Amino acid sequence: MTRRLSSRLNPVSRPAIGALALAATATTLSGCMYLSPAQTTKSYDAADGTNQTLGDVQLQNLLVVTSAKGQQGQLEGLAVNNGQSSVKLTIKAGSASTKLTIPPATAVRLDGKRSGDDTATVSPVTVASVAAAPGGYQNISFSTPANGTTDVQVPVLLDQYPYGTASEAHPSYTPPPDTETHEPPA
Repeated sequence: MTRRLSSRLNPVSRPAIGALALAATATTLSGCMYLSPAQTTKSYDAADGTNQTLGDVQLQNLLVVTSAKGQQGQLEGLAVNNGQSSVKLTIKAGSASTKLTIPPATAVRLDGKRSGDDTATVSPVTVASVAAAPGGYQNISFSTPANGTTDVQVPVLLDQYPYGTASEAHPSYTPPPDTETHEPPA
């Protein structure tokens, strides 16, 4: 006499076998994640510029905008003082240096413009003669009394939209070549 396997299983054990099969499948598939680390655990600068931290001061999206190597450049970025007291920040590019005072719990733009709702501004920071052509890097030193000096390799970008003096309204503005325009459906 031949018996079937299904006839030996009681109705309660069938769902249990299904759940066991599902658990085995999920465990097997999750092994792929073990061999491929999540990309969100890798640190990167999600901007054109670079970031640096000096104690309570965070420097964000630092970049230099210029028309060419050897020309004057504009340092852009944000200096955020997360501390409870003012911080004196010294910025040195080449032989010129600029001293800024950043109030506590304040963010200031290094191009001299207002930052969001903050009313605090600083004088624009310029680089007298940019040492690298656009696409290269300019060495700039940042220092605070409490944290010493840190040299940062800051990217140099061409003075064109969206950085520097160029804007969409500027006569020399041309959209990037891969920009497509779409007509609205009629």
